[in-house]
Amino acid sequence: MTSLTTSSLFLCLLLSSVLIIKSFPYRSTKEKSPRACKKIEQGRHSSKDIWASIKQSISHGLWHRWLGKRSPTVGVVESLFVHPIKSCRAVEVAEAEVVSTGFKHDRQYTFAEFRDGGWHFVTQRKYGKLANILVEVWVPDSDSLDYAPGEPNVQSNGVLLVRYPAVEQRTSKHGTYKSFELPFHPTKGQIMNQGYSMQKMTIWKDCPDSLLITSTNRANSPPWITDIQAYVGCSNPFALFRVATGHDRQVFRNAPRKEQLGHQSVVGFADAYPLHILGLASVEDLDRRLTHVVPAFSTSTASRFRANIYFRGPPAYAEDSWKRIKIGQHMYYVSCRTVRCELPNTDQSTGKKHLSEPSKTIKSYRDIDHGAGPGRACMGMEMVPATERGIIKVGDDIEILETGDHYYILQ
Repeated sequence: MTSLTTSSLFLCLLLSSVLIIKSFPYRSTKEKSPRACKKIEQGRHSSKDIWASIKQSISHGLWHRWLGKRSPTVGVVESLFVHPIKSCRAVEVAEAEVVSTGFKHDRQYTFAEFRDGGWHFVTQRKYGKLANILVEVWVPDSDSLDYAPGEPNVQSNGVLLVRYPAVEQRTSKHGTYKSFELPFHPTKGQIMNQGYSMQKMTIWKDCPDSLLITSTNRANSPPWITDIQAYVGCSNPFALFRVATGHDRQVFRNAPRKEQLGHQSVVGFADAYPLHILGLASVEDLDRRLTHVVPAFSTSTASRFRANIYFRGPPAYAEDSWKRIKIGQHMYYVSCRTVRCELPNTDQSTGKKHLSEPSKTIKSYRDIDHGAGPGRACMGMEMVPATERGIIKVGDDIEILETGDHYYILQ
């Protein structure tokens, strides 16, 4: 019986892992690598690593069962993602550094358009083709022949290598890509030399001072900003912003308070909370429902929810009642449910939007939080780190420390 159960579990996990891989396609090109840097380690999804993770999870559970103990571990981190530029293609990583705003490399940049007298952030809700803008994270590499403390890429704590479909090829399915680099955390000297400036930029109901990298309004703007403006189909002035040091947005609502954490929770350009976690069993339940409604949804919809952490182990929607959890060595407050908008209707591998799904199906059975208001479905959970520094790795155990009810507080 144990052998049969183990084999069934292996097949289930292997199939789901393959679906995740297909959900996050990646196109490579042959640009020159950024100086003094190495590309951040990608997520593990080789068959060898999958099998090792499965054996570890199975043996861990059986060991506690043989000892007559109940394992505190209820799940395991299956995959991790950062989104360096808001609403652009996600980057899968093997591990992620946790800071007060969430993952260090998550949503630190955003595109924006000028309308109604000011700059406003933009996302795939309006411009689905942002999903086709690819981002790589490169970090300083002390073993690089180019490495030196004074190297600009080292001083900026690495760079983002951004690729976008060439405008003249935008109608081609496999068009060529152009690229450019961005300093991950520009220094004061780089800000001055590059002509970056502080501007107000509206994101939801907040209007933080943000670092304007460039815009189509500038006479000497680089060609990539006008290229991307044309590619996504924006007719308004278009710009790229970065979170400015010391101008993070404070999070209240369902988040723990300063008296509890020792600091007030903050975000950069994330919508509302530092981290988003989602169970793959929940995604798989949705996928089964979708195949009866829209046969075209034959692969996992996991990527459409743009979560930071995907986990495996508990049954579907078990995360709905989590209040505090431990991942690896660190604790996290599970603040509230994630109220879904229409963004999951965008296919993350193509940028194309479905007219109604999966949003319509989610709303049919996941209108579960009275605080969110009628007709607003929930999928996944929002989290706040209990400490301002930490790390999460693929394969980390997840332990439940506290459960309870949730009531979403609107902004």
